[in-house]
Amino acid sequence: MSSRISRHSILCGAAVALGALITFASMKAAEPTSVENSAGATTRPADYPIVNTLNKAMTAKNRPSWSDVTSAAVLKGVNSGHFDRHFHDCNEYWLICKGKAKVWIGGQSFYVRDGDIVCMKAGLEHDILELYEPIVGFHFEDATPPGGLTGHQHKTEQDAKGHAVPTLPLPADFPKE
Repeated sequence: MSSRISRHSILCGAAVALGALITFASMKAAEPTSVENSAGATTRPADYPIVNTLNKAMTAKNRPSWSDVTSAAVLKGVNSGHFDRHFHDCNEYWLICKGKAKVWIGGQSFYVRDGDIVCMKAGLEHDILELYEPIVGFHFEDATPPGGLTGHQHKTEQDAKGHAVPTLPLPADFPKE
C-alpha cells in the first residue's frame, strides 16, 4: 500500500538541498566566464561556483574545491523506462521540480510529485517503481564518508541489472493536494 511522504520528512534535507537548488536555479543560465591561463588554454577557476549538469554530473572532478558533494545532476535516467534498486554510502536527495511517480524507499512505497524532496539516508535501498508523468528534477548526494564507496551499490546481481519502470495512468489514490 502506498503512502504519502509527510511534508516533515520531505523537508528533512531542505537546508542541504537549498544549496543545490540555488546552484541549479536556471538550466538556461549563461555559459560561465572562462579564464585564459599563461599557456593560452581556456580554463575555469577551481572555485567557480557554477557547474552545469545537463550533460555531465557534478563530482569531485568538476566541483568547486571547497565543496564535498559526492554527486549532483539532472535526473535523467528516471524517465528511461529502466531503473535499478540501489543504495549509497552517503545520503541522497531527489529534488522533484515536476512530475509524478511511485518510489520505493527501505521497503515502503511512496507517491512523489512537483515540489517534493525525496530524502534517502545512507545505506537505505531505494528505487522507482512507476511513472505517471515524466520527472524533471535533480539528484544530490552528500559527502561520502571516509572509506565509503561512490555510485550505486547493489545487494544482489538482479538489483544491479535493473528492471522496467512502466509509465501508467495516475492512480485513483494519488494525493490531490
